[in-house]
Parts: sequence; C-alpha cells; structure tokens
Amino acid sequence: MGGQMKRILSAFGLGLLFFFLLFLVGEGLGLELPDFVAVLLMFVLSAAYFFICQFFLSRGNPHAFPKDWPVMLALDAVWIISFIIMILVEKRGAILGQGLPILVGCLGGTWAGAFAASMKARRKREQI
Repeated sequence: MGGQMKRILSAFGLGLLFFFLLFLVGEGLGLELPDFVAVLLMFVLSAAYFFICQFFLSRGNPHAFPKDWPVMLALDAVWIISFIIMILVEKRGAILGQGLPILVGCLGGTWAGAFAASMKARRKREQI
C-alpha cells in the first residue's frame, strides 16, 4: 500500500473517530449549555481537531494545500455525508444549529491545517 493511500485511510479514520468522540462527549457530559454556547463549542472543537489532524497528515509537504485534497476530502468525508443525511431527515433548526457549525468548523480546520503545514514546509525548505 502506497504512502498516499495510508494517509487517506488514516484521514478517514480520524474523521470517523471525531464523529464518535463528539457524540460520546456530548451525550456523556449531558451539559445544559445555552444553545449559542453549545454551537460555538462544537464549532471550535471541530475546527481545532480537524486543523491538528490535517496539519500532521500534511506535515513536510510544501504543496500540501493544493495537492493534498484527497487526504482533506477523506478527513472531512464523514461530516460531509452526515450533513447530507441531516438535510434529508432533520428539521431546518437542527441542520443550521448543529450540522452547519460542525461542517464549517471541520472544512475550515482542515483547510487551515493543510495551509499551515504547507507554509511551514516552505519556510523550512527556504532555510536550507
């Protein structure tokens, strides 16, 4: 199995792990937070998680942002599919209140992680 395929499978696994972690933590804690705080927390957690994952998946690649799109898509696949399912079966309030902030956080975090990894690799290459 090639290096790229391993990274794609790892990315998908990390995306799937976050899906389960978010529900386990959310259900397990049972916190009674105001809606705005809960949405903000979901957004921040998803953005941070996906940023860190993509940064480490793309580290050392100066062209990570334009060329790592298969890895980025694999990392985000679970949430993209979940959001599509939400559109089909959930009410509008749940889609906008829960699904959209998590989707935006995951897509934005993934993009930012690839961009940051790319910039770091370019700086390191220029120093050599």
